[in-house]
Amino acid sequence: MIPAIAIPAFNRPASLARLLAALAAADVAAGTPLLIAVDCPADARHAPANAEVLALARAFRWPHGPLEVVAQPAPLGLVGNVFYCGAAAETYGAVALLEDDLLVSARFHAYARQALAAYAGDDRLAGLSLNSPWANGFTHQPFVPLLDDDDVYFLQLSTPQGQVYTAAQWRAFREWTATAGPDAGAAAVHDLLNALPADDWLGLKARYLAATGRFYVYPRESLTTNPGAPGTHFDRATAYFRVPMQELRRDFRFLSLDAAAAVYDGFYELLPARLDRLTDRLHGYDYEVDLYATKPSRRLTAGYVLTTRPCHRAELTFGRDLWPLEANVIAGTPGRGISLARRADVLTGPAATLAAQHANDATFARTRPPGRRQRWRAALAGWRYRRLL
Repeated sequence: MIPAIAIPAFNRPASLARLLAALAAADVAAGTPLLIAVDCPADARHAPANAEVLALARAFRWPHGPLEVVAQPAPLGLVGNVFYCGAAAETYGAVALLEDDLLVSARFHAYARQALAAYAGDDRLAGLSLNSPWANGFTHQPFVPLLDDDDVYFLQLSTPQGQVYTAAQWRAFREWTATAGPDAGAAAVHDLLNALPADDWLGLKARYLAATGRFYVYPRESLTTNPGAPGTHFDRATAYFRVPMQELRRDFRFLSLDAAAAVYDGFYELLPARLDRLTDRLHGYDYEVDLYATKPSRRLTAGYVLTTRPCHRAELTFGRDLWPLEANVIAGTPGRGISLARRADVLTGPAATLAAQHANDATFARTRPPGRRQRWRAALAGWRYRRLL
């Protein structure tokens, strides 16, 4: 299956030019269609830059196949234009959806083709990510999935940093959005996702995944990055989404969803059934995993919770010597900091949550503050820099 490429573009000619140059140089299958959908500005202030975007798209010479440039006749907004491009999956059979602020690896299309061959027939999957995020988006702490014999992992969240859909996957999402009520899946996702504005579709996708029990396939090594140009959601440049890209690998290993150990829910927590495959320490317990301490009490429905939150009393405790945190349970690391406790004994209030996440901050920072010499050198460098301004 060869995915077409679709780009929703608006108001950022420099970003689009950079993405198109990377696409032209990438290892893309011959005959691959490219769709560039340029949104119509609702504000006259954006008209000059957007006219430049449209001219750039029309002048581009796509070396890998047919090119279609669509100038939207009326403003669709970010979500509308993204969904217009996602729907191209139903026209072409599969589509790689790339927002115009992204940059792609030379190997992104080869990865997409191989991943589609492995996963296109699994109805439990909602799509493929081309990006591997470095952080838990709720806590901004590092997210490192457990290693297994696989080049991917599974997560019940979507991403705006490059996606691939089959026609069946997009159709399932489209049909769900047409019939689901406005609160479908809302109770099962993080409160931040429910609070996202209307011009951000990540909350809708998260509710879809939670309501239908589907997952996205994520690469362990990213095939896209986001340099962080200003746009709809950021009025200034940001380095938050920058990740290294895999530029050389030609063959990728894919385990099925059933065989994989690294399968995570919509809170970046390993599924209990997968943790139980790796250790028998928690066998016999009905438990929820909450190591990042982000799940609201309504989501803690099992009899026990594996958590970093403070507890009145714990059945089992583990230290924090290994990374990721669940590795301490697998290894039986002695100590405290991770507890298996009855749900009623877990403190879930704001203060307890803050205490748990602060302790996690120390763990992820490796609890090593900068030394005196390092602090003095940083202060001296800052003083010298300010004198040059």
